[in-house]
Amino acid sequence: MRVVVDTNVLASGIFWAGAPHRVLEAWAAGAFTLCVSPAVIEEYFEVIDRLAAECGRGDLAGGWKTFIFEHSELIEPDFHYSQCRDPDDARFIECAVSAGAGFLVSGDDDLLSLPPIPGLQIVKPADFLKLL
Repeated sequence: MRVVVDTNVLASGIFWAGAPHRVLEAWAAGAFTLCVSPAVIEEYFEVIDRLAAECGRGDLAGGWKTFIFEHSELIEPDFHYSQCRDPDDARFIECAVSAGAGFLVSGDDDLLSLPPIPGLQIVKPADFLKLL
């Protein structure tokens, strides 16, 4: 199963407990393939670096960045999406559609409230875990 994970889920899963953390555990256990694009990776790494610095956990940032790079599938989007209220969110839709991902896991209301996109379900972390 191919999946895209929004940055808020990834960061929450790294730095806190709860459903986002369990989504990352499922990914690490091989339950799904995480698909990323260069724009998604850039945002991931920027947020991980910032949060790690705020928490005084720079060691955590390097390990996660390596894990993401080594255990995800890099996609070059060939699809353009322009219906997001927040234009920065389009990178996740574009990556998901281009990767043929069945799910985009997000806690972002802007993404969760989008009109249906054929072949893609945008779901909250807890809902995704139920579907696994």
